[in-house]
Amino acid sequence: MNPIFIIGTERSGTNLLRLMLHAHSAIAVPHPPHIMKLFGPLEPRYGNLADDRNFQRLIADVCRMVDLHTYSWELKPDRDMVLRDVRERNLLNVYFEVYNQYLAYSGKRRWACKSTFMIEHIAEILRYYPDARFIFMVRDGRDVAVSAKKSIFNHFHVYYSALRWQREQRLGLSWLAKLPLEQITLLKYEDLIADPAAVTRQLCTFLGEGFEEGMLEYHRSSEAKKSGRLSISWENTSKPVMAGNAEKFRRFLAEPEILLFEAIAFEELGELGYPLTHPLLGLSGLHSNLIQEKLNYRITEFLLKLKAETNHLIKDKNSVARLRKNFYMTSIRLLRKLTKPHA
Repeated sequence: MNPIFIIGTERSGTNLLRLMLHAHSAIAVPHPPHIMKLFGPLEPRYGNLADDRNFQRLIADVCRMVDLHTYSWELKPDRDMVLRDVRERNLLNVYFEVYNQYLAYSGKRRWACKSTFMIEHIAEILRYYPDARFIFMVRDGRDVAVSAKKSIFNHFHVYYSALRWQREQRLGLSWLAKLPLEQITLLKYEDLIADPAAVTRQLCTFLGEGFEEGMLEYHRSSEAKKSGRLSISWENTSKPVMAGNAEKFRRFLAEPEILLFEAIAFEELGELGYPLTHPLLGLSGLHSNLIQEKLNYRITEFLLKLKAETNHLIKDKNSVARLRKNFYMTSIRLLRKLTKPHA
């Protein structure tokens, strides 16, 4: 079966959607180790992948990173099987084979990926899976910015959250315009939490799968309990759908922060149906002035990161695993810079 890709921006409810889909008897959605995000920039440093030694090193490094994933998988990827089964010698196909192994382990018949960063690789994915399905999941960017302030896995300052949200929504909207309706769908977080039964049924129809009531009981699964237990960034995933979890920015962002976000991303907010709190004409006039990075943005970003890091280190059960994985990836980046690949 053709795989499913949940694309968009982190902190948009994609962990909730992952657990709902994973509760389906036919769909396996492991927590993503973000293979393409972490190794994509490093792939050229492995040299010519037609050389067995270079390609085996890439496979070994990727599989070791999956072993160290902060949300541990139930299996360790088999490096020899990846080498044997890969369709082409590139990172993307290594990623595919790792997911294929998880699928075989799960006993299901279709895998999905929640690494929202795959929005950067849609064209490449379509080369190998021309009938892949894409769920473009969207949440009001101002609420994304609220959530991002406290989570260790993203930018913190509203300025950087807005730039990232704006860019990724623009990418998603461009693919929404290019691909046929049977291949890509827009799923708004606010619609999902307002009427999870109806929206999940519609989503199953889009995916060509039958709706299962267990998808609405995702929070009772061992997967959801594990997710909520590991990190405060994921604690809501072990709870039922939070119907009122919208427009949080009105309470948790200061007026200058809302203005800053809207000045950067007013076009995308408008296209996606999120009402602005400031007049459009005024925002377009402010845009060029506000989108310039300022030193205090960097300072605030650092302070928020320090606060979030401290909070997560104290409260998360996967803090040691997260630091170990970060150390591993830092060492891999250094090794790839200092080590010449085989000719």
